[in-house]
Amino acid sequence: MIRRLVASVAFAALAASLLPAAPLAAQVPRLPVINHGVPRGILIAGDVGFPNSASGGGETYAVTGELGLGLLGFTATLGSTMPDGGTSAGVYGGTANLRIIGGPLVPFFVNLQGGVGYADLDGAKTTHVPVGAGFGLTIPLPIFGLKPWIAPRYDYTSVSGAGGGSTSTSAFAWSAGLDIAFIFGLGIRAAYDQTNTGSQKPSTWSIGAKWSFGV
Repeated sequence: MIRRLVASVAFAALAASLLPAAPLAAQVPRLPVINHGVPRGILIAGDVGFPNSASGGGETYAVTGELGLGLLGFTATLGSTMPDGGTSAGVYGGTANLRIIGGPLVPFFVNLQGGVGYADLDGAKTTHVPVGAGFGLTIPLPIFGLKPWIAPRYDYTSVSGAGGGSTSTSAFAWSAGLDIAFIFGLGIRAAYDQTNTGSQKPSTWSIGAKWSFGV
């Protein structure tokens, strides 16, 4: 109980530090928010994202590193995005994660997550702050393992233009995905993400490969 309380306080402090005032520090704009639990060790993944027209279209390519330290987990993402009709831009961010339920002998997990992502899309400086929870199952099979998950969240986005004006939106959003783990830590993953902002439904989906190993 004490260990979990200390981890919760540490997570709250770290999540508070990942606010829009520090945009260098989440799942990046134009990629799904991956909230598939805290890894046990180190995980490296490469993903390709495909935003819909409400998100600007085009593609996003990114590399993500994840580190699990007991109940706490951290991610860092660096990538590049190319909206339809736009120019290529860098995207980056990170998350802090806290496992509430789950362990080696518990197939069900509950995970809290907070983070910040940043991108400069043709002069529109976008800061993305997702805060939510993830729920999932670990299903071992003879040849591979499955991990389906779903993650509802609060989504805050701030956009400032070259002329000095800025806008911000808050909305309910969710993401869901499936991780498939093979032997030697290799695997593939897919995810879908949607934000409910009025009549528009910006969304994106991604597919990628991953490699995980313990520490």
